[in-house]
Amino acid sequence: MLKDIFSLGSDAHNRVFGLDLLRAIAITIVVDAHSAIALGRFHTSNLVHQFLPDGVELFFVLSGFLIGGILIRIYEKQQTMSVPLILNFWTRRWFRTLPAYYFVLIGLILINLFRAWRSGLHHTLPGKWTLAKYFVFLQNFSSYVPDFFPETWSLAIEEWSYLILPTLLLVWHLVAPKSWPRRYVVLAVILTVILGTNALRLIQAIRIPISEGELGYRGIVLTRLDAISYGVLAAYIKQYHLPLWQSPLARKTGFWLGLTITIFLAFTASIFILKYYVSTGVYPAYVFYKRSFYFTAIGLSTMLLLPRMDNWRTSHGWLAGAVTHISLISYSMYLLNLSPLMAQVIERIPTTSLAVGYGKIGLFWALTILLSTLLYRFYEKPMTNLRDRLTPKEPKQV
Repeated sequence: MLKDIFSLGSDAHNRVFGLDLLRAIAITIVVDAHSAIALGRFHTSNLVHQFLPDGVELFFVLSGFLIGGILIRIYEKQQTMSVPLILNFWTRRWFRTLPAYYFVLIGLILINLFRAWRSGLHHTLPGKWTLAKYFVFLQNFSSYVPDFFPETWSLAIEEWSYLILPTLLLVWHLVAPKSWPRRYVVLAVILTVILGTNALRLIQAIRIPISEGELGYRGIVLTRLDAISYGVLAAYIKQYHLPLWQSPLARKTGFWLGLTITIFLAFTASIFILKYYVSTGVYPAYVFYKRSFYFTAIGLSTMLLLPRMDNWRTSHGWLAGAVTHISLISYSMYLLNLSPLMAQVIERIPTTSLAVGYGKIGLFWALTILLSTLLYRFYEKPMTNLRDRLTPKEPKQV
C-alpha cells in the first residue's frame, strides 16, 4: 500500500534529471533550515550550513529558466505575442500553483479559527484586509510579509513575475522597431526587469540610512522582481545561443565558477561572518551590499549552474528515483513544511533534551515527505492533469 502511495507515475523520459536534482537540493536546503526550529534552545550554529546557498534563490532561478523557456518558445512558435496567448500562459501557471496554495491557505485559516473557538481565546490571524492580500499575493508587495504563513513571500514574487514578464513581452513586441528580430525583444524584456529592479534597490540603498538595516529586501516583491529573470536570461541563452549552451567547456567552466561564487556569496551573508563585520566596523558596507548587489550576484552565479544541470538528462538507480520523487513533491513540501507542520504540529511538542529535538526533526521530515506526497498525488497532480485537458499545451523544451 505504501509503495502504491509513493509511486507517482512520472515519465522519466520527459524530465531532465539535472534540473530535478537542483530542485531537490533547493527544497532540501529550505526544509533543513526550517527543521532547526525543532531543536529550540538546544540549537547551535553549524559551520557547514554557513556555506549552503539560500534554497529559495535556487528555486527562483530554476523557475525563471523553465517559465522563461516556455514563454520564449511560445513567442518563437507563434512569431507574435497576444492577449489570448498570455491568458493561456497565465491559466496554465495558475492551475499549477493556485489550487494547492489556496488549499493550504484556507486550511491554515480554518485551523486557527477552530483552535481559537476551542480554547475560547481570540484567534491570532492578521486583520481581514491583511488576510485578503494573501489571496491576491499582495501580502509582501511593498513591505515584508506578516507573521502568518510567512514562507509565501517567495511565491508572491514568482506569481508577480509570471504576470509581469509576458505583459512586458507583449508591450515590447508592440513598441519595438519592426526591424528587431524576436531575440532582441526578449532580451529587452529581461534587461527591463533586471536593470529596473537593480536601479530601485540601489536608489533605496543610497536613500535610506544604513542604520535602518537590510530593510527586508529579500522578501519584498518590488525589490525582488529580478529574481526570476536571471533564469529567464539562461533560457534566452539556451534558445538563441545553443552551441554555447551545449559546449562542454562552457558547461564545465560555468558550473564550477557558479558553484564557487554561490558558496562564497552564501558565506558572506551568513550569521557566522556577521560577527566579523560588526567587530571590524564594516557592517555598514555589508548592509549596503545586502540591499543592492548581493541579490544580483546570487542570481547570476546560480544561472551559471544551469547549462551543466540542463544537459544532465538521465540517471538511474534508487537514489535517482528518490531525487525525482523529492523534485515532484517539492512545491507541496514548500507549502506544508513550515506553517502547517512545524508551527502547528512539531513546535507543540516540548523540546526537553537534544535527543527529543532530533526526534522532532525526524518526525518533521517524515510528515513533510508523507503529506507532501499525498497532497501531490491526490490534489496537485489531478489539477495539473485537468489543466492539460482544458487548456492548449505549450511547446516543450528541446
